[in-house]
Amino acid sequence: MKRMFRVMIVDDEPLVRLALNALIPWSELGCVVVAEAVDGLGAWERISGYQDIDLMIVDMSMPIMDALTLLSKLQEANLAHAPMSIVLSAYSDFEFVRKAFLLGAVDYIMKADLDPEHIIPVIQKTTSLLTEKSVFSANLDKQHHELDSKQRESWLRGLICDKDYTYNHNVAQDDTFQQWVTAYASYQVVLVAILPDKPSPDISLSDAVEIGNYEHLARTIQQRIEIVKHPFELIAVQEDEIALLLCFESSTSYLNLRGQVMELLDSLRNTVKNFLNVSLSIGVSDACKDWKNWHLKYSQARSLACLRFSEGPGRVYYPETIVMNDRPYLMPWDHDLMMQRMENGDMNWQKQLYEGLHQLSEVSNVTLESALPVYEELIWNIGALLHAKGMNWTHVIETRRRPYEIVEQFTFREDLHAWIEQLVIRFAELLHPDKMREENPQRLVEKVKRYIEKHYCSSITLGQVSEWAQVTESHLSKQFVKETGEHFIEYVTKLRINEATRLIEGDMKMYEIAVKVGYENPEHFSRVFKKYRGISPQKYRDCYAKKKE
Repeated sequence: MKRMFRVMIVDDEPLVRLALNALIPWSELGCVVVAEAVDGLGAWERISGYQDIDLMIVDMSMPIMDALTLLSKLQEANLAHAPMSIVLSAYSDFEFVRKAFLLGAVDYIMKADLDPEHIIPVIQKTTSLLTEKSVFSANLDKQHHELDSKQRESWLRGLICDKDYTYNHNVAQDDTFQQWVTAYASYQVVLVAILPDKPSPDISLSDAVEIGNYEHLARTIQQRIEIVKHPFELIAVQEDEIALLLCFESSTSYLNLRGQVMELLDSLRNTVKNFLNVSLSIGVSDACKDWKNWHLKYSQARSLACLRFSEGPGRVYYPETIVMNDRPYLMPWDHDLMMQRMENGDMNWQKQLYEGLHQLSEVSNVTLESALPVYEELIWNIGALLHAKGMNWTHVIETRRRPYEIVEQFTFREDLHAWIEQLVIRFAELLHPDKMREENPQRLVEKVKRYIEKHYCSSITLGQVSEWAQVTESHLSKQFVKETGEHFIEYVTKLRINEATRLIEGDMKMYEIAVKVGYENPEHFSRVFKKYRGISPQKYRDCYAKKKE
């Protein structure tokens, strides 16, 4: 006997409930009305208690608990069996209907159109989805129980990582493989690339997930994804890369699908950050319906996740919000001129290097892969000059790895630029140790400190000072902390507060003192002063005056 879908009608108007019961040939549509409720609270108690409702027709506006609140509670609860929802709305409820779709509603009916001609097609569409969903879930459950998990993981990894997988491994003729992929045929699949933001070479590992702990990371991700209602697959592509395959009903709207994906991935990032102190960079593909496109879509997702190289860690990248730069740069350096200056001991090579690195830092939405040719050409030119001087890379870097291999290991552009600075400076020290000794880090920081002491009362930033010193911000920041034990902004602030303290002991007005020491906003000045001195500027003046009496 064919299974009948169980329906619940939720509306505070008795006439609407009566009309929906009487006008619709429910049995002909494969349905039976088994429950009614006059508000969202009553519906929630029935659904959460019994979990036997397949389809809910719910009014947008009701007392005690409206439809949006009910749909939100259902979504948060992640019930094992949650109903599909159709909302009843007035013409003025468009914004509420949009929100309802984000919360999982599959369709809507205007209250002005409560007649069989308008209602029946909506019910038929929803029952088709229910049938599709039940068949899909049954097929997946059957496949998951019958298939060896290692075999399924092997197929998934092959399909997303190797565009010629079916040809090279001859799996297309395998009946079990065909049954398995057919289970996904009527669904939208979204591919997600998850990259834990591990540190780059020569960067401290203290605040990152340790090597060997990626299995624990994968388990944490698995546990978080398991609470959602969508079928999914999780595959460890390699030690520091995890692929996620999410399934959605084919009729799910773009807006609804994207809203659910965003909510899931934001929650996943927060969970991993809170429990493991690891940030995740995540790329999301467009949805697709053909398993033959999984490789293409996963490549799209992985390329998006790799934008962390230029955009920084801990973000989720969607294809509709990013325009990728496949050819990001013109070559920023005149290599012949730079190498000639380095060979001759002309220190203007520094300005040329830092201006080029700054130019590269300004380009957005690029991956390491697309930027590699720029850095490799610089390294090639340095290597050529090394060879001409009778030296090799072992004179510059303390590793047997070639610099080309090291560059490919970097996760973030800022770290790569800092490494390149070190590489070029070491090379210059080999060529002209006397000249480079004059440009050592201690001398750089001392020079910068003298500059700050002259200009701290005006608007001054790390970027401005690094430009004046002809070094990058990251290089100056690291050297400054290393030599002084303080961050740049801390050093500037202490100079300002010390000068402000001296001026407060005189007769100058507070707002004049604030401006004098570099703060345009007196309130901001007062907050900073209190943070460093423990009391407000005015209270400090009052205390000083009492001591003088």
